[in-house]
Amino acid sequence: MNAQSKPVDPNTPLDDFQPARFLKVSDLLERWKMQEITVTIARVMDEVTIPNAKDLDPTTADEWHPKGKPREVIQKVLYFRQKPKPGIEHISQPAEFPRGYLVSAKVDIQSLKTATKATTAGELIGKRIVIMAAEYNHQAVLRISPMPPME
Repeated sequence: MNAQSKPVDPNTPLDDFQPARFLKVSDLLERWKMQEITVTIARVMDEVTIPNAKDLDPTTADEWHPKGKPREVIQKVLYFRQKPKPGIEHISQPAEFPRGYLVSAKVDIQSLKTATKATTAGELIGKRIVIMAAEYNHQAVLRISPMPPME
């Protein structure tokens, strides 16, 4: 073993072998063992994404990518406050979950409006929403519930 090698924690979920930028269905179903989670929105960001790696932009062609690089799109991402872990409130903890929710479906925008009564991005800050596992085209997906969370 060299100086940079170290054993992997045996409890590491296989999904963590390939880190992700955004929240995934497996976070909800496998990591946290739940169908839905209530979160508080901490911030809303515009982020560069590549929705489809096969959708090439010919204007970005170069010698290494003669047909162009994958098309980049700016999409909205919601980040959430992280709950403090019980018993260690006195220790500095991350204030935000590191992966955001990629708002990529029109239904999520309508659900945000309905669940929060917000009309602007700024009004979303501090609002609580429910993220749930759903199904789309026979695949598990994450969706924002149109119902506000129960208090």
